[in-house]
Order: sequence, then C-alpha cells, then structure tokens
Amino acid sequence: MFAQSFSPIGFSALLFTAVAFLQSLSAAPPVLPAPQIQADPTAPAGAFRSAPAPAQESRPSTADKPLGSDAPIPTLVAGEGDYILSSGDTLNLMVYKEPDLNMQSKIARDGRVQLPLLGEVKVAGMSVREAQEHIRKLLNADYVVDPQVYLNIVSYTQRKFTIIGQVTRPGSYELQGTESLGILEAVGMAGGFSRIADTKNITVKRSVEGKTQTIKVNTKKLEDPQGGSFDVLPGDIITVGESWY
Repeated sequence: MFAQSFSPIGFSALLFTAVAFLQSLSAAPPVLPAPQIQADPTAPAGAFRSAPAPAQESRPSTADKPLGSDAPIPTLVAGEGDYILSSGDTLNLMVYKEPDLNMQSKIARDGRVQLPLLGEVKVAGMSVREAQEHIRKLLNADYVVDPQVYLNIVSYTQRKFTIIGQVTRPGSYELQGTESLGILEAVGMAGGFSRIADTKNITVKRSVEGKTQTIKVNTKKLEDPQGGSFDVLPGDIITVGESWY
C-alpha cells in the first residue's frame, strides 16, 4: 500500500537526497585524534610535562687555552725583572708548549731551586730576568729547541735589612716591592747619617751560599753620578762607622 502511494517523482527526489548526503560525508576532512599529554609523576597535581625541547648543537668552547698549549707567554711586569732573587722566594716557571715543565718552586736556603729536567739550579743573587735567561739556556742546551721561558715571583720572602751605627734611626727596615734599593736610600730610610758618621767607612755583611761576606762601601764615591751603585739585598747588615775627625 505504501509502494502504491509513493510516486516515481517522489522516489527520485529521495534517492537524490541520499546520494548528496553520502557525498558530503566523504568530502569532509578526517578528524585527527587529540595529542596525548603525559602527566609528570614528579610534578604537582594538575601539572603536565611539556614536550622535550629540541636538542641543541654542541659547540667547542672558546675559552682561552691554558699556558703550555698555544697561549702566548706573558712578559715580565715592569720592575719585576730587575728584582734580585733570594732564598725563600717562590717562583713560577712556564715554558711555551711544554706544560710538563710548568711548575712553582721555592728557592732553598742554598739559593737553589728544583726544576723539571734540570734538577737544582742556582738562581739566588740573580735578577728575575737573568734567572729566566739562565734557565732558557739550560733547557735549550739539552732538552727543548729554542724554548720560550717565563719566570715570575709568586711570593716574596721576608725582605728586611738591618742598619746600625752612625745613623739617626738604627734598626731593621723592609725592602718594598720589587725595585732595587741603593745603600744611600737605605741610609735615608734610617733618617740619614749622624753628625759624626764616617761616610767612607761603611761595611755590609751579606750571606752568600751560607757563607758571610764583608763588603766595604765608600758612599762618598756613590754620590758621584759616575761612581756606580751598591744595592742592598734582603738580610744585609749595614754598619756605618764613626768619624774621629
């Protein structure tokens, strides 16, 4: 009875509508599943673990290379090269591209310092510049071809001298910094000569390699610009004699 009442035109319209509906379904974009978010077990409640950051390309460090590789050897600080080494000073030795030779060593009481390859080397009584060149020559002779050597002072021994006799303020005084100190400057630190001082009769007692030497100094000659100089060293004992006329 239903089929009899359904006209051909109505059936065609129904069929057209069904086909159009099916075509619209096939043309729709697929629905992708939502991204899954994993909960971080170590995070507090309600927090989520974000996706890991992309790995970054590692780059070589641009930090300065240590001495002993390809870093240039520094130069002596102004004034330090003329400093006279003495027992108790601690030295730092660096050799360009020879890191096994870099070290620190303290000058022993006999004036020697222990160095790699070279063993004991006498340096007390030399200036820093002279000791640096001396070590360079020793290394060049048997061990390293044309070595570049740098020597500097890490710490100084207690640098004092004593002045007694005919000066205004006899006593012990400290040598300051790395600059050399002439004997007339040492007298000046002690307040200068007394009225009865014999400036031609000054003795300096100095320990050299464990032995005491006595040196006579005539400061009258040193007052002349052409008279040379006499530098005071740590441990010196200066005695200014008395004039009898």
